[in-house]
Amino acid sequence: MKTNPSRSLKSSNLPWLVSLVVLDILVLAVFVFTDLIASVSLTQLTAARAAVTGILPVGVLLLSAVVPQNIKAMLVYWKIKNPLPGSEAFTRHAPADARIDMTALKKNVGAWGIEPSEQNSLWYKLYKKVGSETAVVEAHKSFLLFRDMAIVSLLLTIVVPLGFWLTNVERNAVTFSLLLFAVQYVAAALAARHSGVRFVTNVLAEHSVKKVTAPKPAG
Repeated sequence: MKTNPSRSLKSSNLPWLVSLVVLDILVLAVFVFTDLIASVSLTQLTAARAAVTGILPVGVLLLSAVVPQNIKAMLVYWKIKNPLPGSEAFTRHAPADARIDMTALKKNVGAWGIEPSEQNSLWYKLYKKVGSETAVVEAHKSFLLFRDMAIVSLLLTIVVPLGFWLTNVERNAVTFSLLLFAVQYVAAALAARHSGVRFVTNVLAEHSVKKVTAPKPAG
């Protein structure tokens, strides 16, 4: 039975996503609920930690999975049409990468169209042939991680301040949480963009140095 590489990468990224949310909880606890934390006993903190450890991964997984893939791309790249970097793989990203010899690339993969959908389709076919290369796997993993961090952060930007407001938590907490998650979202989205472009160019760099005729075996 074949495994889904993207699903495997997402699974390996889950602990990092959980760690991000744990950090967010700690920041909110320190800056928003200082008095409450000070009044909680060690036994209560231990129980809360155990509950969070068991429940948090499920919540993070749901948050990262609730948004469709194409919507995630739009929210990361802030583009409605053809948001994926593969849509500009040959006309923008490859020429800007010093590692890629465009003449050699064209010789090895053939001519390409300039339409975004054509570029993305060809790039994806090329990716399938070198998807197990270390540089490609690492860039793909980083892209998925930062993309999901951005999406989780964006959802928390909505959910947490709204929850605070509905439960009559003081206004400063609403404002602080809104700013915290908004900044986190923008930072993660920018990191995802960079990683996405690197993912695209790493694939093309492999094809620019050699002609790949068959997919690399998994593992």
